[in-house]
Amino acid sequence: MVPGLDDQPTRPASLPGLVRSVLTRAGRAAGHALSPRILSERVTRARFGRRVHQSNSLTWLGRYPVLFGAAQELLSHRQSLRILSYGCSSGEEVETLRHHFPDAVLVGADINRAMLRRCRRLDIPGETWFEPSDDRSIERHAPFDAIFCMAVFTRRPHEVERRALEDIGQFYPFDTFSRDLRRLAALLTPGGLLIVEHALYRAEDALANLPFTALTSHGFGPAKGPRFAPSGQRLEPPQLISRIFRAVGRSAGQTPFDL
Repeated sequence: MVPGLDDQPTRPASLPGLVRSVLTRAGRAAGHALSPRILSERVTRARFGRRVHQSNSLTWLGRYPVLFGAAQELLSHRQSLRILSYGCSSGEEVETLRHHFPDAVLVGADINRAMLRRCRRLDIPGETWFEPSDDRSIERHAPFDAIFCMAVFTRRPHEVERRALEDIGQFYPFDTFSRDLRRLAALLTPGGLLIVEHALYRAEDALANLPFTALTSHGFGPAKGPRFAPSGQRLEPPQLISRIFRAVGRSAGQTPFDL
């Protein structure tokens, strides 16, 4: 009878082999920790502290086809579009938006200065701008017909899950989320769209009492990951959320939002 693979006797690894294995793994970990992207994330966290929502800059082309396609459909009747990608990271989101909106003015904004330098080296056709995500830099391009906030209004979501946090009130206060989302909302044209995906809080709660309509015809469905109440307490899953919100028209001279 021929023994199976699992029945074969095994020999202990030699010490030199173990050393090489340990050094290889350590080298890979060090290389990852010292990569330009990881270093830029650490510099951003150190520089801006708790002003940072999401410091992870991972992204890729074509990441949100359903939501981008929905926004394209909802804005198809508009001309001379101006669109903001808030938290544009290394620019792939803006590149993808260009395919959906070939004639729009596109503005990418990010707090990570190293990522902005990478963005500005991209060869994206049409009028495209990359700016720091501070109020003054963004407002000079406003108003916008659409603002995309994709995987921005969250803070280390994998850590939240790993630690099974039931209350994120101290870790990531609701006011931090709500304040910046409402500021962005004030930069939309009447009828403009606010698109929010991958957030720890519900956009509906932050936009309460503002002139917005949550669309259930596009982007409505179960949340991907946990959601928390304004108190910071974890909400029972599943949470059905809206992802696309339309700004209701305002009369001339009316203050857009009570911030």
